[in-house]
Amino acid sequence: MITQTVQPYANTRNQPPLYFMGLPTHLRAAAQTTNGGFGLVESVMPPGFAAPYHTHQLEDEAFYVVEGDMAFVCDGQWTIAGPGSFVFGPRGLAHGFKVLGDSPARMLLLCSPGGFEQFVVELSEPAPAPPDMAKLVAVAAKYSIEVHGPLPEHVEEPKSAGSSASFEAAVAQIRARHVAAVNAGDLEAALDIFDADAAVMPPGQPVLSRASLRDWYTQVFASVRLEGFDLRPNAVEPYGRAAIEHGTWSATLHPRDGSPSQQAGGTYLTAYARQADGSVRVTRDMFHGMPG
Repeated sequence: MITQTVQPYANTRNQPPLYFMGLPTHLRAAAQTTNGGFGLVESVMPPGFAAPYHTHQLEDEAFYVVEGDMAFVCDGQWTIAGPGSFVFGPRGLAHGFKVLGDSPARMLLLCSPGGFEQFVVELSEPAPAPPDMAKLVAVAAKYSIEVHGPLPEHVEEPKSAGSSASFEAAVAQIRARHVAAVNAGDLEAALDIFDADAAVMPPGQPVLSRASLRDWYTQVFASVRLEGFDLRPNAVEPYGRAAIEHGTWSATLHPRDGSPSQQAGGTYLTAYARQADGSVRVTRDMFHGMPG
């Protein structure tokens, strides 16, 4: 039991890392610096890295994904987690994780109460080196951690939230929501496809910020009823955590003042961006062909 008086404590990334299981690892907090409350480590993991399936008997474990895409398994159940995701692994339940996609991941790992971080320190090396699994299993037992072996198999390999296939699927979903919202004249649904920093560029008008989009959509929906609005992409080009889509659009506009209906259409260019919570939103939208 830690009984010492708690003192202020801080560290930075400028301090040299330890190498736990060959991974650059920073010890952010320990039982000695949190009055026994918790230990916190930060690790950078290469694509494809997988922790063994294991069970903690003394502490709960929590994970916060800072960068990259990961899959976590707890008691046989898989969860996909992108940047900004928090995953909890209670003590007594077998769990593990792996890095998805083609990019490294950075993660904060917190164990409460503190003590697990000493397991990390004991197994760490001053330079990168392949893990000695026999030693890892033996030292783990000393800290009441049971190592079961490789992660369990599952029927379908979870797809990385950053993979091109899943990104294009997310873009298609947002595109479908965009079409449905405009055809329904649903203001809130139309706004929901945009991120907080979105900019929309209607033809012949000033650039609209996310804040001014509400007034623009309100005016459009009050002036016309759109029927058959459709977006037909020619290509979706992923660029890391963003994608550019270009294509054509069309709709029939029915003025609410009783004027004759008009056919409208033209070209568009839309940029999508993955958000901190892993979702995809429109961040830039430019189009031509809207009647004056």
